[in-house]
Amino acid sequence: MKKNHLIPCLTLLLSGSLMAQTVATVNGDKIDSSTVEAVVKNLRRQNQQLPDSPELRNEVTRRLAISAAVAQEAKKLKLDQSAQYKQAVEKARAAAKKEGADKQPSFKQDWALYETDLLNQAYFANVVRQNPVSDTETKQAYDRLNSHYQGSQEVQLGEIITRNGSDAQKALGELKSKKSFKEVAAKYSADPRAKQSGGIGAGYIPLKDLQQANPPVYQAVGSLKKGAYTASPLQDNNGNFAIFYVNDKRNIQVPPFDQIKNRIANDLQQERIARAVDGVVQKADIRPAR
Repeated sequence: MKKNHLIPCLTLLLSGSLMAQTVATVNGDKIDSSTVEAVVKNLRRQNQQLPDSPELRNEVTRRLAISAAVAQEAKKLKLDQSAQYKQAVEKARAAAKKEGADKQPSFKQDWALYETDLLNQAYFANVVRQNPVSDTETKQAYDRLNSHYQGSQEVQLGEIITRNGSDAQKALGELKSKKSFKEVAAKYSADPRAKQSGGIGAGYIPLKDLQQANPPVYQAVGSLKKGAYTASPLQDNNGNFAIFYVNDKRNIQVPPFDQIKNRIANDLQQERIARAVDGVVQKADIRPAR
């Protein structure tokens, strides 16, 4: 399996079951299609715009495989024998019994996912415990961050997404006639949320980050001044057209070290966890079903 980065843990409430088929094995342990199906249904309940697709099911299977490999590693390290882990299990079982969840048909599947998630958490905590982030490392990371953003700018962007080029050109025409961006976004944006908000995001994006993450958008907006918009729409891979607007542009002010040192330390911890998970996955025997 390809090298993977840290995947958020799957603590899910599931319902229903299907005739189980093995979709993958992790060091010989099976991942059933019923589990994948239940996770997909739960994700789509949380986000109704999420399409059910082979890509989604493959991603769910991949995440379940990673989670299973990490759980197995936690057991190898005997983390499930710690007092803290046992207390968490006992507390969860008591809560399930009190609420009657243990009587539900899906409880066995729910509980297996919960235990896997708990083992993942135990493994992550152990990585941090064995590889603590020092104050010196945190300060060095802050200095690199400060140096990276020194003298650069960040932008607050507005965006109008249309389904076709004709609407994008009409929107540009109205912007050129001095209509406000919010008014034009509310009229032409295909995104219902953008219609309500006027298409302007609440946060700021460092231009250096935008340059790395999305070069075409950076090239379109990087040199624009506050109040300017892209002269022509950008087309994405899905056939949509986008017009970008610079609502604000300012120099980046990196907060003082004391204000963000905890966040930096946490980021460094997450990086160490991610590397540890990568190592677990690389040595695991993960096989898709044939």
